[in-house]
Amino acid sequence: MKTILIADDRDASRELLRTVLTAEGYYVVEAADGGEALAKAQAMRPDLILLDLQMPVMDGFAVAAALRQDPGFATTPIVALTASAMQGDREKALATGFTAYITKPVRLASLRTEIAGWFPA
Repeated sequence: MKTILIADDRDASRELLRTVLTAEGYYVVEAADGGEALAKAQAMRPDLILLDLQMPVMDGFAVAAALRQDPGFATTPIVALTASAMQGDREKALATGFTAYITKPVRLASLRTEIAGWFPA
């Protein structure tokens, strides 16, 4: 079973993603801020990480940059999630080390397809 870390400071966002992803058969771990996300990622080594860009303690950019410094996360898909997509954010996210960039509200069907693409059968 593949493990996905969801890091988002909004409970409702985590709940929605957890519900959808557990229904797809993934094991889901949650974090409510960037510091917790970094600690859980390092401890659990998830197969994929969904990171909100704007979180307390550390933002998603800082978490992704820290994870990419660890060779163990060199190929782990890290997906940026954001509700406030600003000009240049996508480019900044990809340059920081994010694998993909998804805007909120998340289209669940496309999220399922994208995640399944990282885990070929």
